[in-house]
Amino acid sequence: MRNLLIATTGFLVGTGLFVALLVALPSTKNVTVTTQAAMPQMAQGGTAMMASASTAPASTTLTIQHVQRGCHVWSNGKTTSPMMRLALKPGGRLSVLDQDVDAHQMLQFAGPMHLHMGGPMTMARGRTIAFPRKGVYRLGTQTVEMPGGMMDVKTIGPDNKLRLVVTVA
Repeated sequence: MRNLLIATTGFLVGTGLFVALLVALPSTKNVTVTTQAAMPQMAQGGTAMMASASTAPASTTLTIQHVQRGCHVWSNGKTTSPMMRLALKPGGRLSVLDQDVDAHQMLQFAGPMHLHMGGPMTMARGRTIAFPRKGVYRLGTQTVEMPGGMMDVKTIGPDNKLRLVVTVA
């Protein structure tokens, strides 16, 4: 009973710290996100697209969030979707925070150079990826079984495959 109380308290404190961090961080006002209705719809959601490369920020942040339908999605604070498109300047950085119950491993499917992805991200952990060269990088995640198991959370339908296209120009 004591261990359950400690685990629950830790989870609540961690969630509170994350929410406080989100409130304290400045918003990225130079990022414009629109939903593209003309593009084919993904199996569990739409496609979010970022503004042109001329307004591309030097860095941006995405969060992997847990949802009931599809298990997990990308979120930039304004839009959630299993597929995102971002534009960054050369040398820009992408910070990814895992707030899903599953552990996620970042993967690179294509791009002008190999990026360092690091190990799996567990809940409340993240990764920052630098994009030194111009080009189109195709990324995604794969859920990873962690030692000790993951929380058993009921979801509806098949899990979303998180995909990300980062255009560096």
